[in-house]
Amino acid sequence: MRILSSELTAHLASGATHLCTAWAITRGDGVMLGFTDHDNALVFEGIRFEAVGGFTSSAMDVSGDLSADNVDVAGVLTSAGLDEADIETGLFDGARVDIWWVKWDAPGERVLLRSGRIGEITRTETGFVAEVRGLSDALSQRQGRAIQAHCDADLGDERCGVDLAAAEFAATARVTALRRPAVWQVAGLD
Repeated sequence: MRILSSELTAHLASGATHLCTAWAITRGDGVMLGFTDHDNALVFEGIRFEAVGGFTSSAMDVSGDLSADNVDVAGVLTSAGLDEADIETGLFDGARVDIWWVKWDAPGERVLLRSGRIGEITRTETGFVAEVRGLSDALSQRQGRAIQAHCDADLGDERCGVDLAAAEFAATARVTALRRPAVWQVAGLD
């Protein structure tokens, strides 16, 4: 449930609003970028939200259960902060995104609509479409290792810890006969 300030509630009830959308992106390397669909830049939460045209978002699907809430954000590469090479090298993969409705003439009056993480980014002819996955999406992702009756590591890999070059696991032998496919007779293994 979102709690609106009395000022923002009154503004919404007036019928004539001064609202814009603002997106804050925090990449994994700590770089923070802000964008707004308003004509002028905004500053709040210690972030400068650059005025960029061509940013749109799809309808926000919000559910009451723990299923993932997703929204797509489309934009054109018109900002110095949105470098195509950074997108291609994955600097925006998993970046945190906060989306606000902001009263542009009083940025202190705002409401956080959603927070999420950037999922798949698709390049288009004129820009990009970024999937913003809701925070509950992390609950559906496999985390850590599965504990089961049989080991899920590969024999000899780092997680396994078995050194296959150790004397008890390695030997030189000679194949003396092929009994049938995948069944050999060997000599020299004690």
